[in-house]
Amino acid sequence: MFDQASLGLPSEQASFNALGRALYVLIQPGDTRIEYEINLLHGGGVARTRVFTPAGQKEHKGERYESITTPFAVLESAQELRAACYREGKGTWFSAKIVVTAQGSASAEYNYDTEPEGFPGDVVTDPAAYVEDQEFFPRNLSAQPEWLRQRLAEGQASIEASGNKRHRR
Repeated sequence: MFDQASLGLPSEQASFNALGRALYVLIQPGDTRIEYEINLLHGGGVARTRVFTPAGQKEHKGERYESITTPFAVLESAQELRAACYREGKGTWFSAKIVVTAQGSASAEYNYDTEPEGFPGDVVTDPAAYVEDQEFFPRNLSAQPEWLRQRLAEGQASIEASGNKRHRR
């Protein structure tokens, strides 16, 4: 478990700024913005990063972009942001979209309640990963959407079937 005292809005803002800076340095001359989408649990996650540029080889909603691989520091910043967004008993987000413009402005959309949609080619998340996530970012039963309760039950059953009898929440 992480230090609850370090959480809250100042920590959330500092973590968001750190992630924004980590993404901003990836913008090259001529790029208009970078979009970082991530599905994240305590044990890991999967992300997609698009840099929108007129020279891009791919197209999304009428705009040209390039997919890029981000440095590990970007994932670390996203993990820190997710921890900073945690609220006791209410949990934290499961997926986020961070947009940083070439002018230096940044915005974020957080998904706290809907099961994250995978990206093309992703491996399906093992329900046991939600059990581990619940240990680090506990949600009261009243704050758990139905899909999450189902994944937690599936994950707990999988853990028990595998012979790992360690107590899980």
